[in-house]
Amino acid sequence: MKRSIIKAERIVLGVVMSLATLFAVTAQPVTGQVTSAAGFSEGLARLSVGGKFGFISQNGKQSVPFAFDYAGNFSNGFAIARRGGKYSLIAKTGIPVTDFQYDYVENASEGLFLVKKNNRYGFINASGQEVIPVQYEFAMSFSDGLAAVTVHSKTGFIDKYGEMKIAPEYEFAIPFAGGLAAVMKDRRFGYIDKKGNVEIPFEYEMASAFTGNLASVKVGGKTGAIMKNGKIAIDFKYDHIGAFKEGLAVFASGNFSGIVDAKGHEVVSGLEYVEEASEGMFAFKKDKLWGFLNTKGEVAVVPAFEKVSGFSEGFSAVYVGGKAGYIDRKGEIVIPVSFDKAYGFSEGMGVVKTGNTFRYLDKSGIVRLEFKGDDKNTPGVPAVLPFSLAGGSDAVTPDN
Repeated sequence: MKRSIIKAERIVLGVVMSLATLFAVTAQPVTGQVTSAAGFSEGLARLSVGGKFGFISQNGKQSVPFAFDYAGNFSNGFAIARRGGKYSLIAKTGIPVTDFQYDYVENASEGLFLVKKNNRYGFINASGQEVIPVQYEFAMSFSDGLAAVTVHSKTGFIDKYGEMKIAPEYEFAIPFAGGLAAVMKDRRFGYIDKKGNVEIPFEYEMASAFTGNLASVKVGGKTGAIMKNGKIAIDFKYDHIGAFKEGLAVFASGNFSGIVDAKGHEVVSGLEYVEEASEGMFAFKKDKLWGFLNTKGEVAVVPAFEKVSGFSEGFSAVYVGGKAGYIDRKGEIVIPVSFDKAYGFSEGMGVVKTGNTFRYLDKSGIVRLEFKGDDKNTPGVPAVLPFSLAGGSDAVTPDN
């Protein structure tokens, strides 16, 4: 019996070591054709090399091998990856947490990962254990300690032990936020508390989750907003009201858009289009060009760009004449508009692309990493390159 246990332990150790060898090769140069690059998240950035996904660290070397058909960014120590049409979680070592057996995996919410297998949903933990069996017709991630699940075409809520806390009697449900959840019954939405008590009656055609003390709801084809006590905060006169952030939301009415505050006051109106805020800045469109408004509805960046991204780490990627660069919150160009594509900043670096070359820039416009993928037979070249793209007498323009 003792020999059998020792033999089994050796087999398990051998499997673990094999996986470690296969998936956790670290600090290797990136070779092959780089076809896509993403920003850094938790110290690692996703690249696609030869059609396979892996990760690099900030020194530009391979941290997780390019062994996956797809991979998402790391979040809370894990990334979702796909091999052979099935999904699993991988740790920062690159080792899969489970077999590649799921049809869908969602990033962790409150410590549990929503998974789908054989058209049924359940939850796994960070160790890959199915702590709530894959048995539901549909499910959503946990929020406020509860998750919406569907049984026999009706939706209720379970806790993290899989115990049904609110009976499945609703046609649809939106996850809890601030202690209330929007649920549908007899084709009308209302709100319940975490004990299943009806707090706001079923009288709305549409309802959103609460953000702060406000939620947008629809009556008679028009949208307004209510408070948690059910009282009307904004009259029902809009086609759409987005989520409130810091007491402001984007609205649409007819062919125009604007921004409304928590008391129903239109901060700005009559615009062609407005995007939800990022870092306190609203992208807006005027005469086919994009600029930015501040939270007072004032023009902070004059519309002058063909396309813009939301602000991230104080920078927005903008396009002029088909080329991309970066502006700051004042609208000043801080990294010249000279790239084919530019993506948002994360962890101090932005990603740009010119031709088939990807570069990671710091906020001074200095290229920290570069990957060339022009030739299938030419390895990608990571390098720390001491040139600047931000102008000045010492600036050097790189070859494209």
